Amino acid sequence: LALGACSSVDNTLTSPDGNVSLSFGLTSEGQPEYSVTFLGEQIIKPSTMGFDLKDAAPLTSGFKIDKVTHSQADETWTPVWGENSEIRNHYNTMTVSMSQKDGDTVRKMDIEFRVYDDGAAFRYIFPEQGTKQFVITDELTQMAMGGDYTAWWIPGDYDTQEYSTMTSRLSEIRGLMKEAVTPNSSQTPFSQTGVQTPLMMKSDN
Repeated sequence: LALGACSSVDNTLTSPDGNVSLSFGLTSEGQPEYSVTFLGEQIIKPSTMGFDLKDAAPLTSGFKIDKVTHSQADETWTPVWGENSEIRNHYNTMTVSMSQKDGDTVRKMDIEFRVYDDGAAFRYIFPEQGTKQFVITDELTQMAMGGDYTAWWIPGDYDTQEYSTMTSRLSEIRGLMKEAVTPNSSQTPFSQTGVQTPLMMKSDN
């Protein structure tokens, strides 16, 4: 993991309580990469980010970091219904602005990370730029889990979610998929390890 590749900027982000930490950097090929720890334990190992594009070079490598900005938010909002009358939205944020040269064209992509006391999130942002429009054909974001967690899952299926929940280790999903895909009136499972999201997992501790 080449997280030291942008040592001149602060490329780490910590939750308000200091327990969750996210690190970001570029690999030696200039591909965005992040990892997440909780109480010092690596929950998400170094995982790469990016997109494949139709009829254009992919947004996966050759990036350079132009700017990193940090901020924080602490606000409340009122849900329409639910157990709580107010929800606290408290997080620290880091926006990484990057550029990639594709021939004579410079393409820009930002990634905004948010770290809360109970987790981390991110989103891709495409700022206004001179590039012509492009079509994303595949998102290549990885989430390399830090352990063989217990997972509660159902098979990933384009047509249905009508399956019983399975409980197993992540490493056991492939072996249990045939048993998990029970007959259905309309079903199109998409892989031997693909599971439906959201996916709940739990580490041993």
